[in-house]
Amino acid sequence: MKNMGDIRHSMRAISDTEQITKAMHLISTSKMKRAVSNYEKNRYHFDHVQAGLKDILAHSSDLSHPYVKHSEGGSAAFVVIAGDKGLCGGYNHNVLNFALAEMKKNKQQYILTVGQEARAFFERKGYMIDVEFLHIAQNPSLANARNITNDILELYDSGVMDEVYVVYTKFYSPLRQEPHIIQLLPVEESNFEDIETEYTYSADLSFHPSVKEVFDRMVPQYIIGLMYGCLVQAYASEHSARMTAMENATQNADEMLAKLSLEYNRARQFNITTEISEIIGAMEALSDSF
Repeated sequence: MKNMGDIRHSMRAISDTEQITKAMHLISTSKMKRAVSNYEKNRYHFDHVQAGLKDILAHSSDLSHPYVKHSEGGSAAFVVIAGDKGLCGGYNHNVLNFALAEMKKNKQQYILTVGQEARAFFERKGYMIDVEFLHIAQNPSLANARNITNDILELYDSGVMDEVYVVYTKFYSPLRQEPHIIQLLPVEESNFEDIETEYTYSADLSFHPSVKEVFDRMVPQYIIGLMYGCLVQAYASEHSARMTAMENATQNADEMLAKLSLEYNRARQFNITTEISEIIGAMEALSDSF
């Protein structure tokens, strides 16, 4: 049986840890709700940009632009979004292994990481990271989404990469988050299957001043909005996973404290019984001596 002092020490340590997990649970809950709220505020503008692009792609028979031209067998770039730290269940593990499986389908790939965990993962696997975006995973702002988009478009326009994908964790609800991959470039009509356009017609569109200038302006806005949505959903998913992990850790701490409390009471009862037995034994020894 354990010493009562050791049991008290274990109970204090678990109790202190429980206070930390409770605080982390509350913090993650607040951050997750704020991230989802910010995403919803910007969703209206992004949906209209998507509808506009789908409208152009659906009603332009002779559309020719680098942003819509698909190259077979070219090099693919993967923007992989993970967290800056752990303690969030299987969040990082799931999205990073999913990304690795998708990357292995391409012979030549470029890796762009968002988050310290993504960088560490690919370094352990022996992959060279081409571009690293620091201090962005915990700050999913439009400004950061714009910076990532500018770097992606610069590399794409220079011909370094022919396809661009982003791998992130899609947020469905606080209890459901799943790794997901979407194609950023080239822009294809199949990317907008779930987007509804405002108008219905069959004639082709004419562009002013030119189709190139229209796409040069709209596609970056589309990618910024898409990237911002991925960053926010990944951020919300991370904190949802951490919220669940901390809740489970708190419950486990409660169970451990209950077991240790029972073990402590048994040890105390054993000590008391032992002391009583020793007193009775001593009294009997004294009585026998007279």
